[in-house]
Amino acid sequence: MSRANAESFRKDITKARLLDKKHFITDEGRDVLIPLVGSPGGELLAKHGARLIDFPFRDRSWRIDPIEKIRTICRIPEGLKSALPDKWEQFGDVAVIRLDHTLDDYEPEVADAYAKVLGLKAVIRDVGGVAGDLREPVARVLLGKDTISTHLENGIRYRFDASKIMFSSGNVEERLRMADIQCDGETVVDMFAGIGYFSLPLAVYQRPEKIIACELNPVAYSFLVENVALNDSTGRIEPVLGDNRTLAGSGFADRVIMGYVKKTHEFLPTAMRLLRSGGMLHYHETCPNELLPTRPVQRLVSAAKGHRVEILRFKEIKSYAPGVSHVVLDTRITRLS
Repeated sequence: MSRANAESFRKDITKARLLDKKHFITDEGRDVLIPLVGSPGGELLAKHGARLIDFPFRDRSWRIDPIEKIRTICRIPEGLKSALPDKWEQFGDVAVIRLDHTLDDYEPEVADAYAKVLGLKAVIRDVGGVAGDLREPVARVLLGKDTISTHLENGIRYRFDASKIMFSSGNVEERLRMADIQCDGETVVDMFAGIGYFSLPLAVYQRPEKIIACELNPVAYSFLVENVALNDSTGRIEPVLGDNRTLAGSGFADRVIMGYVKKTHEFLPTAMRLLRSGGMLHYHETCPNELLPTRPVQRLVSAAKGHRVEILRFKEIKSYAPGVSHVVLDTRITRLS
């Protein structure tokens, strides 16, 4: 049919439930070809100046939402399929999912369906978020034995074991922002480096003199070392295993990153010791919404002990829990004496 009549015809056949949604509408120059699941009848065809022909329309099944495929093939009672999560964390060929307790008795079937549709070698169930000072996920492996994967984000390769290491997709905006932080020639201290969440973007896309990347968790540290090499950042990032409070020296860091939550304020004295006058501090905190932005600012001012504190940026990164937000403050600290 002519292009001029195509949209009105599409609307009419959609109302009549005759549109074939499994195949693509095709543009053929001055004509538009629309796939049908049945005949619309001569009157409707005449109304829009359309005619029926045979045509090999392209299959669009690959564009079907994966959760639809998962619900179709998952071998659980039909009444439970609506409880299958339509969101998950996927890192290469490993995925982490959260399940409603109504699915507790069907973990193998659920894991199998997600693995088949998403092309996974391992499926992990997030049982209780992240726990302890080492930020270890409370998780259980439902399918597969190899839970190590390489996650590609913004051209950076993060290799880690998703059953043992936390990786928050909610922090993606902040990781992307780190790639744009101008820090040429700077000495940077990443106090909670993990597997290199923030150190790697800085090292790959900027030109710092050196990044001292501290990590207390030995498993995360081993992947940090691996990721430094994997992203050709050897010589720019210096991985350090241990408590950042034991770092020697003072006033040598041009920039300090505190990408931690819940207890971050307890490490502010160390950050203040490491920073040179006029240095930048990227301070993360989880805080009840009713206390924002007052509490994190007050904590910074208190730790600075009378020195000048300039809040250059305040950003709510994501919701951490009901009524609680994960925020970051970019702050310049200048000594007054």
